[in-house]
Amino acid sequence: MACTKQPFEPDYTNAGGYVIGRENCKANDDDYWLVDLSVYSNTPQYGDTLTLNGGVYTNVVKLKGLDQRLKQVGIRVSIDFKTVTPDKVITSGCGVASPITYSLKELFIINQGEIR
Repeated sequence: MACTKQPFEPDYTNAGGYVIGRENCKANDDDYWLVDLSVYSNTPQYGDTLTLNGGVYTNVVKLKGLDQRLKQVGIRVSIDFKTVTPDKVITSGCGVASPITYSLKELFIINQGEIR
């Protein structure tokens, strides 16, 4: 008996990245986190190039809603998403005295986890 089912094709995209930092804009924990989507060599270019703390990263996006366990610089993350903004997002409405923000594309998380 032959299988006639089509292979499952998810309606989202997955990418692996390294958490490289965060913005400092909000007084609470609602800042964007910066992720370089370079864990997998065949990842398309979703983000932009950013120099941060002496390192040059070439596929950086910013995102909100990162799980508390993943908010560590250097951790490898797996992110499922449907949308990346076509244009760079400029963070506004900062409530800290000396905000640090980055003009980058925003990725909207559906699901996330740590890559071990």
